[in-house]
Amino acid sequence: MSAYLDTVRRLNRLAAVVRGRAYHPQRFMIETLAGAIEDAAIAIQSAPVDEPGQLPQPAVDALREATDLLTQHDFMIPAAIIGYATAPVTGQLPEMEPLQAVSIQLARHDADLRARRFIIVEHGHLNARDEDVLNAALTGLIVLHRKHERLAAAVALDNERPCNRGKAPADVAAL
Repeated sequence: MSAYLDTVRRLNRLAAVVRGRAYHPQRFMIETLAGAIEDAAIAIQSAPVDEPGQLPQPAVDALREATDLLTQHDFMIPAAIIGYATAPVTGQLPEMEPLQAVSIQLARHDADLRARRFIIVEHGHLNARDEDVLNAALTGLIVLHRKHERLAAAVALDNERPCNRGKAPADVAAL
């Protein structure tokens, strides 16, 4: 399967996951988000590509709309998930950066989330032919990134506590 067809497949699956998983008090906002993701998939199939490894401009515009919606509204879905769908073409997967927690417990939780993300990505679940496996991989990545975002807020608060200021990040690997 070509990188473009794989991206189209991931985008269409992501739109289905969004419809089933996203939350917003106004249901039409979820449909708007899923529609923007589907519009990107349609644009990839119908619009010419300027350069190999690039998405066609209509797809970029639709994905920008989806990303804006995800960042401006809390759908309980992190914007990073878009990058997993477009990775076959762009060659860039979203990162889950270490949070530099000084608390050992928070550092372990951070390391666990990053390890779980690594397993989903490196074991090829995003490339699975089975739709259920791909749905589960996208759903899992949504959950992991959402937990990582919440953990980042907790780490920021914990690192600013007077007893933790100036401490070096906990080294989980040394434990």
